[in-house]
Parts: sequence; structure tokens; C-alpha cells
Amino acid sequence: MVSSFSVVEFVDEVDSDGCKKMDIIPFEWFKGTERKVCWWPPVSLSNVTKAVKEHTPPASNWIACNVRVMGNAASYAEARVKLHQAEYSSDLTDTENISRKKRPSAKILQSQLSTQLQSSENSDSSEELPPTPPNQLLWPAVREVSNHFQNPTAQRGTSPTATITSPTARGVASSPATVTSPTALGLSRPPARGVASPTCEAMFTKILTVLEEVKETQRVHGKMLNVLLKKQDGSMVEVPEGVVLPLKTQADLEALDQKLGDRSVMSAVVAMVADVGGTSIDDATRRLTKYIFSNELALEYNLFGRHGKKKFKDLRIFNVVYEALKNNPLTSKVNQQEAERALSKWFTGARDRGGQRASRIHQKMATV
Repeated sequence: MVSSFSVVEFVDEVDSDGCKKMDIIPFEWFKGTERKVCWWPPVSLSNVTKAVKEHTPPASNWIACNVRVMGNAASYAEARVKLHQAEYSSDLTDTENISRKKRPSAKILQSQLSTQLQSSENSDSSEELPPTPPNQLLWPAVREVSNHFQNPTAQRGTSPTATITSPTARGVASSPATVTSPTALGLSRPPARGVASPTCEAMFTKILTVLEEVKETQRVHGKMLNVLLKKQDGSMVEVPEGVVLPLKTQADLEALDQKLGDRSVMSAVVAMVADVGGTSIDDATRRLTKYIFSNELALEYNLFGRHGKKKFKDLRIFNVVYEALKNNPLTSKVNQQEAERALSKWFTGARDRGGQRASRIHQKMATV
């Protein structure tokens, strides 16, 4: 099967946790055949995922980034799976080294363990720490250190001047020194427990995915709770005189649009329609427009007045919708382009609402 996507690691970019950033790119974004440099879109490109899925060709304003290919995939879905695997595996083709995790860093954790052991022995030795053990032996070593602190007599049974062999020294003994390696505590380590099985790997991936979903859900619920608390503390919105929603006729719309020239009326209407809420830009836009327009009136408009319809963007009610989206904490970061896209989608679907779609299908079948 021909590969169309690659999971790459950006070698020059490190996040706040000290981990190199990874993402998915299509093959067309590589610069040259060596696949060590790729093109990446600027921040102004709002939907990078869509560009990746559609294999959008690089533009002149894209930047070149140094990358390392972690793996290839024939489909975007397969690439997503490999991206999750790459978060804790240094090479997607390496079945031995499968314990790479974003946090905590294995080297940092091992350094902390060695520091604790040195403090417990009150050693004055200036000898350097032994080499960092392989990642797959890290967690058994942690368990051994835990047992060591729980059973201090086991430590006293080992001579402080015993010859210590580092886990990675491969048979080369170090000079007599204070015990600094967890493996020198006189405790045996089961050899088979250090290597993670495929079952544990899959379970770990699933747990991380579920935790990410829980975090996102909590974030949304937190914002919704803040909105409810603000509504509880705020005063009731007073409906402006003469404003009746939803608008049903062209005359109703024109009359309201004239009243919106008064800024106080505009603010009151914005506060009133913003109260319908919404959890996303599309959801909030759908709820707002349904609250403002009847379906029959919506059929006469689209955003830019194309195909013989009236132009909605020139009306003051457009600003009502946009400001209401801004007042919603869950959509407060919306820009005008995103609001226009959501409104265009809603006006396009107006011809299918209120039973219109079923009626068209029935008429089409009747003429056949």
C-alpha cells in the first residue's frame, strides 16, 4: 500500500515540557527526497488539519522546518494512531524501545533518584553518577528504590566500599565508591518485568486518550458554569420596546434594522439574543439565527446577496449576531471570517428546514 502521510518530529522545536513537537504531514510537504526538511504553513492558516487531509500544496509564504520521520501511513486515520504511538516511542519501527513518554523525563527522574540515594548515604565522594539506565529498566528500578527505603537493614548489609557495576557498563566494574546505583542495593530484579508488553502499551495509550477527553470536557463545563454564575448574578435583560423575535416578514426585519441604529437598542438586543448560548461557533450561530429569523424569512437572504437573494451582511442584524458570539464565553475568540462562514452555512441549509427537503423529495418522486 502506498504511503501518503508521515508522522514527523520537529527537531528544532521543543514544548514547555522539554519534549520535541510532533505532527502529521502529507508527502507533498517534504522538501527534497531525503525527507529531512518539510514545509509548514504559517499561523494565518486557520485549518491545518484540513490542509493535511487534502494534501494542499505548499505556498510561497510557508516556512521550512527540520524534521525526523517517525513513521509513514497510507491514510490520515492510520497516521493519527501512529502519532499517538510516537508520543512514547522513539521509533515507530522499533519494537524494543517502546517506553518513551512525554512526562516525566526518564533522565530527570533517574537523576532525582540518584540524588536521593547519595543524600541517604551522606557520601563525600565526588565520583560522577553512573550512566543512565535504559528506559525499559526505569520503573523496576523505582520499585527497588522504594523497597530500599522501606527496608533500611537491606542497605546496611551491603559494604559501602563494594565494587559497583553500572546497569549499562556491560561487565566493566567501577572503582570502590559510595553506592549510587539502585541495582547495587543487594536486591534482585526480575528480568522479564522491565519490558512493556503490547497489551500494556495499548492500555496506556487508551488511558491517555480518555484523560485528554476528560480534560477537554472539564474545560467546557467550567466555562459553562462561569456563564451560569454570571447570569445568576446579573440583572434580567429588558426586551426593547417594539422588538418581537423571531422576525417573520421583510417589513419586520427592516423596522428592526432601523431601530438598531440606536446604540442602546443595539446593546439591549445583543444581550437578549446572546442569552440563547451555544457551545461552539456553529452551534451558537445556529441557535442565534433560529431565534432571530423565521424559516420563511431566512429563505429570502444569504450572506452576500447571491443568486437573486438579499444581502444579509449589510444589515445591522449581522453585527447583532457577531457581537452576541463575542459575548458568549465559549465563542468569545471568534473572528469575523469564522462568523461569516457559520452564517453562510446556516443560510444555505434554510431551504431544507421546515419540511422543505421532504417536500422537494416528494415532488421529485411524483414527477418520475
